[in-house]
Amino acid sequence: MLNAFRSRGLTSVVYGVMIVATILVFVLGFNPSAGKKTAPLSEQCAARVRGWCITPKDHSAAFRILIPRGPQGELETQKAKQMGLMKVALDGLIERELLVGEAERLGIAVTEEEVTDEIYNGFIHVSVPSDNPGLAVSLNILDPSGVTKVYADFRDQKSKRFDLRVYERAIKAHIGRSPTEFREEQARELLAAKVRDLVRTPVRISEEEAFETYRDEQSTASLAYVQVRQSWVTRYALPRLAIELETWAKEPENQSILDAAVQARTAPHIRHVLAKFAQPSPSSADRQAARDKIERVLTRLKGGEPFARVAKEMSDDSSAASGGDLGEKTDGFVTPFKNAVEGLKPGETTQEPVETEFGYHIIRKDPPKSGAEVAALKRDVASELYANAKAPDVVKALADRIRVSLKRGDATEDAVRDALAPIVARYAAEHRSTTPSGARDGGAASLGEASVDAGSTAVPDANTPDTDPTRPQVATTSSFIKTGDPIPTLPLDSTTRIMKFAFDDSTKDGDVLDELLKAEDGLVVVQRKQHKSVTRQDFDKDREAYLAKLVMRKQAEALSLYVRRLKEHGKNEVKIDEKYMADKGGTKSGSAPAAPGEEEDEGP
Repeated sequence: MLNAFRSRGLTSVVYGVMIVATILVFVLGFNPSAGKKTAPLSEQCAARVRGWCITPKDHSAAFRILIPRGPQGELETQKAKQMGLMKVALDGLIERELLVGEAERLGIAVTEEEVTDEIYNGFIHVSVPSDNPGLAVSLNILDPSGVTKVYADFRDQKSKRFDLRVYERAIKAHIGRSPTEFREEQARELLAAKVRDLVRTPVRISEEEAFETYRDEQSTASLAYVQVRQSWVTRYALPRLAIELETWAKEPENQSILDAAVQARTAPHIRHVLAKFAQPSPSSADRQAARDKIERVLTRLKGGEPFARVAKEMSDDSSAASGGDLGEKTDGFVTPFKNAVEGLKPGETTQEPVETEFGYHIIRKDPPKSGAEVAALKRDVASELYANAKAPDVVKALADRIRVSLKRGDATEDAVRDALAPIVARYAAEHRSTTPSGARDGGAASLGEASVDAGSTAVPDANTPDTDPTRPQVATTSSFIKTGDPIPTLPLDSTTRIMKFAFDDSTKDGDVLDELLKAEDGLVVVQRKQHKSVTRQDFDKDREAYLAKLVMRKQAEALSLYVRRLKEHGKNEVKIDEKYMADKGGTKSGSAPAAPGEEEDEGP
């Protein structure tokens, strides 16, 4: 009757009677096609899938099957919870029920004999989400055919034969199920497994496709590259003489941009000190504590202490680090705070605490900047805007020079050194000729009482163009494959272009990419250093093992896609009890919400 016993050649009549008796116990009250466990609405369901109730008991049993074991064989329940296996177990059961529905639609059934065979062989089937095949591997529950199951060993240790009492004790102690409940769950697991097999079985991989995939995964390349950063160019490669700045700033379109930028930066900033309420509903004692704190703030301010220092030391707001600075705008602030700000003139501070939902505030509007401060700011802004306008062209010219040298056959180090030489020489000459007042070129700037090198001092930087760590210099990637990320600072489109260049069969080692690639800061010159492509002979050595691995991977992808479509079509028929899962710690829905006022960078 049972394939497992036939294969063992059991002929003993006495033992045969024992088997039949055991099977009768197994199948009593069991019917794998006996309708749906709908459960009354009053009964709790961890989830309902097309009317089928996944009870907390079902969920607990699945979770307990997934729990990994430690070195001594002990269950690591806490580790399982930390791994999120509570949610994995429920997601697996939901997927199982969707697949059972497909089995019913397709007329697929499971027999009592099939269930009994698996039990006699000591296997317990369990579902895990198909969109994470690596999870089953990490839990050591994936067999070579792609089925997720664990080996339970229901044998008597002396006879080494299946023992009904061992089986019943095991499933009750370790899974919390009766024999009837366990068989019913295993029948549904086998139904789902049959549908999975139906999806996976047709997947085939041609040898040519396997070779192309093998070549993509095993071929490697490495690059040499030079990044020309705009930040470095702005600091060292722009000759910002006063006469050039003056000419640039006087151009009408630049003058209007400069004036707008200076005006925005000279607007009085708003500062505050916050004594925060306990959230979300402060008691009278909490309110009084906040009031007492803000009174201490007032006392210090009236004593003449700088506002920024008091804010930094006493404010409960994230702006404390910047001396309570909130910028010059009041957009988005709560009404009491906004009204208080609008009632202040530059240089004024509120004389009484301002109450908002966040707590008590003392608010100040910074005084207007002096003429000297405005002149200095104008110089800084002019230098910054000039650099932003001119630096991209200098970056491109410098990167192009390096690229042309490499294409000509120059060594990478020589190409970089030669390109930087004029910049290094000019920088050294400018710093040697700097006078104590900072004036160069004999020019006097009308942007203020300016040094000629706008935005700099007469004291040289510790770094120079050829010692600064951000300077253009040769870097080499490690070997990477087509799915790698050889230069992490590059955006996706530049990385895609690099991969095409690095693995192009028509490209030779030492070739230079014709285009300059955009990076987060500046441009990158790229040269292929080495490309190692695998051959047919390499593939033939690994052919059998690789084909098996690739087919299994493709089968997992096909199953994942199939289940994803099932979930999409059946999303209105799946209802999860979020409160139940939150109580179990299985979802984030049970996490405590952030306290009001504690969000990062939250303003008044």
